[in-house]
Amino acid sequence: MIDFIKIRIVNPDIPGIRNNNRLDWLQRTNERTGEIIEYSAMFHGLTFQIIDNKYLNISGSIHKHWNAIQGRGEQNYNDFDFTNFILIVNTFCKSFDLSPDQCVLENIEFGVNICPPVPVPEILRSVINHKGKQFNQKTTQKMNYLECEHRQYYLKLYDKGLQFDKGNTLRFEIKTRKMEVVKTAMVQTLSDLLSQDNMNSLGAILTGNFSDILFYDYTIPETGINAGERLILTQGQNPMFWNEYKKTNPDNYFKKRNRYKDLVKKYGKQDLQEILIPLISQKWNELLTTDPETLQELTGGEKSNITGIDTSNIGTNPVNINMNDPDPGTPQRRYCLSCGRDISKQRPGSKFCSAKVVGYSQAHRCRNIDSNPRNRIRYMKEMERINPPLFDTIPFFIEYRQTIN
Repeated sequence: MIDFIKIRIVNPDIPGIRNNNRLDWLQRTNERTGEIIEYSAMFHGLTFQIIDNKYLNISGSIHKHWNAIQGRGEQNYNDFDFTNFILIVNTFCKSFDLSPDQCVLENIEFGVNICPPVPVPEILRSVINHKGKQFNQKTTQKMNYLECEHRQYYLKLYDKGLQFDKGNTLRFEIKTRKMEVVKTAMVQTLSDLLSQDNMNSLGAILTGNFSDILFYDYTIPETGINAGERLILTQGQNPMFWNEYKKTNPDNYFKKRNRYKDLVKKYGKQDLQEILIPLISQKWNELLTTDPETLQELTGGEKSNITGIDTSNIGTNPVNINMNDPDPGTPQRRYCLSCGRDISKQRPGSKFCSAKVVGYSQAHRCRNIDSNPRNRIRYMKEMERINPPLFDTIPFFIEYRQTIN
């Protein structure tokens, strides 16, 4: 969920933090004048930095920090859910006499680990670009990593299972360079991250960016495609083609890109966005849903008081705890059948996201994820009627769809 953070402390108590017995400080001085320029200290994966004896910055993986203080080492391969995040923010702020409201976010990294039905190396091999920008790739014996650098953020996909020997696990995440990119989520301080509504918005930003990745589908056959369409598919596999085409044909770029995507859907058998977007959204919702038993174990509270987290130092924003056991008179939550987003506030009977809530493109995408398989079967039936094949392919297509759903 939330991993790396960089925060700037508003009106820091410099003497107080310098005297905190949890921190061992190193100092950097001006060699000529002897003036102390900077103090720095490490504490379970977090770096504390005091500059000019008046500015305090803290950065590092809050996920690794959580694992470290739990005795699991500074690692982030396991799940780190909303309950864990609330508790570690509370503990962190109490330990260093901070308020989440005074912890201004300079950068955050957020994402999910999913276990897709498609091998992760195959997914990474199929990635072409994101919003027209090419990915950088790093490959070693223990790393298969893609990163797309934008002006305000990085988009990352990598083989988490390869990195930690944890099976077929894909990590997808966004790391901000400027907080402007997540302004719709209304997160400016640590306190803002304690709101489920704001975290839901971060999840929407995550899935929305994944939907902008351009993929190739390696199940596309080598034969049975006319020369014009084959040329578009061959050119479209090459990230450099899109870089050049956008420069030389900017007015026709999106038309060409949409034509390419239509051909990939037409001839391919696995739409990676149809497969992976629901998994990403469902995983985010799973991590965001608090579990009362886990909450009780982590807080050490009694069952009758499992919602009683000490919030005196958490901030003014409400911490919304979903008890997963609503009262009989409480309406049941409803979720989009495609992306898994909570649609309880939409009109009764809604099955998919509303354009009024998530925008036309995302709402249209949710409906397409549900309807495209049926439309594709109708298309295949029509093609088989016009050009009868040697055998009926429809049952095999239906069987394939069932294996990935």
